[in-house]
Amino acid sequence: MLQHRIRQSLNIFYPLVSRFMTFQVYAYLALGAVNTLFNIGLFAVSYHLIMLNAGKMILPEPLRYVAVEIATVISFSVSIISGFWLHKNFAFTHAEKNRSAVRKQFMKYTLVALQGQASGYLITKSCIVLLQIYPTYAMLLSTSIMLVVNYFLQRFFTFRKAGKTQMIPVNHAG
Repeated sequence: MLQHRIRQSLNIFYPLVSRFMTFQVYAYLALGAVNTLFNIGLFAVSYHLIMLNAGKMILPEPLRYVAVEIATVISFSVSIISGFWLHKNFAFTHAEKNRSAVRKQFMKYTLVALQGQASGYLITKSCIVLLQIYPTYAMLLSTSIMLVVNYFLQRFFTFRKAGKTQMIPVNHAG
């Protein structure tokens, strides 16, 4: 039922962008945006729960000083699972579905996500320090770059079809 509702939601808005992108790219972007908002929400809830309960009977006071790190780990860990499920079932539907393949795909997905976090940080920091770009603009640039890089990594590394390694040629109308 949840899968049906997600598919319906994707299908409602796809006609608006169908002239500019394939359904796969659209689903990747739309579901990535939803999963990012989910991640941010989990972070906020986790952070505030830690801060509210630090020093009380439930959590020791020193956790207050690492609340950001703990909330980041919690939100990232949960959103890795939700992001994998969303992308596997709606954007990269061609991927193998047997248990062994799915396990490998999840490990690859996690590696790509971790790489994306680290690379995004390094690009943002480099733009700020070396190029003296305003931090918000540096973050937007970094996010745009990593969005494209991660799409191709997920498509051709994580969810590639068995035995397929080459890119699909684009037919240009002349």
